[in-house]
Amino acid sequence: MKKIVLFCILALSLPAAPLLAQCPKLCDEGTMAPLFGEKLENADFEEGMWAFNDENVLKSEKDSAIWTKEKYGSFVCSFEFKAPAGSNSGFMFHCTDKENWVPNAIEIQLLDDCGKVPNYHSTGSFYGYQAPSEDASKECGQWNKMVIVSIAQTVDIYLNGKQINHIDLSQWTDNKKGPNGTDIEEKFQGKSLARSTPYGYIGFQGKHGDDGITFRNAKIKRISCCTEGKKPELLFGKKLENTQYNPEDWFVDASGIIKPLKDGAIFSKEKYKNFIYDLEFKNTQDANSGIIIKCSDRESWIPNSLEIQVADNCQWPVDNTVCGAVYGHYTPLFNMCKPAGEWNHIQIVCKGDLITIFLNNELIVHMDKSLWTEKEKNPDGTGVRPWLIEHSPAELDNNGYLGLQGVHGSSAVFYRNVLITRLDDTE
Repeated sequence: MKKIVLFCILALSLPAAPLLAQCPKLCDEGTMAPLFGEKLENADFEEGMWAFNDENVLKSEKDSAIWTKEKYGSFVCSFEFKAPAGSNSGFMFHCTDKENWVPNAIEIQLLDDCGKVPNYHSTGSFYGYQAPSEDASKECGQWNKMVIVSIAQTVDIYLNGKQINHIDLSQWTDNKKGPNGTDIEEKFQGKSLARSTPYGYIGFQGKHGDDGITFRNAKIKRISCCTEGKKPELLFGKKLENTQYNPEDWFVDASGIIKPLKDGAIFSKEKYKNFIYDLEFKNTQDANSGIIIKCSDRESWIPNSLEIQVADNCQWPVDNTVCGAVYGHYTPLFNMCKPAGEWNHIQIVCKGDLITIFLNNELIVHMDKSLWTEKEKNPDGTGVRPWLIEHSPAELDNNGYLGLQGVHGSSAVFYRNVLITRLDDTE
């Protein structure tokens, strides 16, 4: 993707990376939380293998990894590390299997190699894949500061205030060679990075060498949507007074939950161009519905809008029909939908052609619809369903009505706290 718009990241006194340059809202480093908790209560590790010393420095006794209990998708993580002579460790992320993490995670190399020519085993490398642009590490025994910024499928690495590496996982489609033709280390050639899931556990490798690397001040912050300082409004009003709909199709119950009765859509009376569409939804079993954006024709909305899929398919592998997908066009990075009967929170950020979607506090979609120029084929080569090919996404006007699809099948989706936050052209 060419660019990204996010509304809550961290100011870390770093040069502006291309993906961060357009972010209008910066939070300070004080908003970050300890990566493993204050006393390792949020960590998963073999008993006795990791501990803080009296100076709050984290160290391992053997080559046994420590992991977060939670999974992370898009995040900013910062930490300090000290590499004694001969030491070797790593920062791991997007891990899907803690017991067999080497082929099921991405590792950022950490070791004692100050002054050496960088390669894909050097400090700050994407281990086995891509070397850092320069050697920015300090001599052994000194504290280094590393910051990793992972947004969707892009990852930036900063070491001691310098940006030393950047990778776009979506470009690594070959399992043996990188995008520029360089070889990938043989033990990582089983699956391409483009096919890996950019969501998983985060950890440090244990003592892997003559002496162990020590860590301190390890902190993390999820990349999230933020409406701080802005005033959200009820999109449809308290009693659907700000909508266009058939009263036989929708109603609001006493607790404020919006419920559909038939397969008729409900729309805002007003058009919106730049906004955050923020709401909660609950699937019933086998439910199928949708959140409608950029609609230019409320009577014939299906080919004249984009639909964010809402459905009871939390166990499905990702494709462009699972919950959170831009239906028929864009596959979410991973499936964050909760089981039927549980409330989900979705935030859809639209800024010009850019569509960024957070589902249950994780970034799952970042789509630049200007790239979807063909009516019958998506940029990834997949075909478009016949009922969607009247207009390509790039042709759709960004200024449109917002809505919800009704009961599409035999089961309903319920909605509540349907909010809109207007964004102006300068944000």
